[in-house]
Amino acid sequence: MLGTLINCLAVICGTIIGVTMGKVFFSDEMKQITIKSIGLLTMMFGVQMFLKYPLSEMEFLVLMFSLVLGGIIGVLIKIEDNIEKLGEWFKDRAKNSESTFVEGFVVASIIFETGPLAILGSIKDGISQELDLLLIKSGLDGIMSIVLSATLGIGVIFSVVPILVYQGSITLISVLVSPQLSESVQGMISVVGGVLILGLGIRILEIKDIPVGDMTPSILLVIPFTLIFEVIQVMF
Repeated sequence: MLGTLINCLAVICGTIIGVTMGKVFFSDEMKQITIKSIGLLTMMFGVQMFLKYPLSEMEFLVLMFSLVLGGIIGVLIKIEDNIEKLGEWFKDRAKNSESTFVEGFVVASIIFETGPLAILGSIKDGISQELDLLLIKSGLDGIMSIVLSATLGIGVIFSVVPILVYQGSITLISVLVSPQLSESVQGMISVVGGVLILGLGIRILEIKDIPVGDMTPSILLVIPFTLIFEVIQVMF
């Protein structure tokens, strides 16, 4: 839960900065260079995550099947498209309100909670108590909260409530489930997560628009695939 609490604190601080002096002291150039720097850090952590766990030939197959099938499932159920449509729907409703307060809350909540960092960071926090991914997310969310609150006002700060509930729930579930997962399963979750985080870094840097959101089902698929391959190895 510590990572999520830090994330909430970053949003609170970012909103305060954005409301009080975001338009004056935080130029577009400063926003861009900060986001690009975080993009580079995101790529670095992604590489670090999947290099930390050397893969056997069998585990490489698990990784390949998980990513490919997870991506296909994500495309079929249109995860990224549906998230975008949901965001647009909420934003349209919020714009009809008399104040930008609701719009700030809704837009910030969608941006901060729909990315793979929210899921992977919360899982990693629960399984191994490592905060690196949520610290990266905190940096990104802090910058975005400055940008959003400078335009939409104090409503952005209240997005910490759904962040706390959503990410906190994932972390608590991960804490409960982790004793039942073998080291190899936990390692493969980290490897898949590392690949997705690397893809997210590439996307943040605008090198290539990789649909990382569509690939998030691979985080779940890697668990049964790893268990199946473990059984096959024991049998043969």
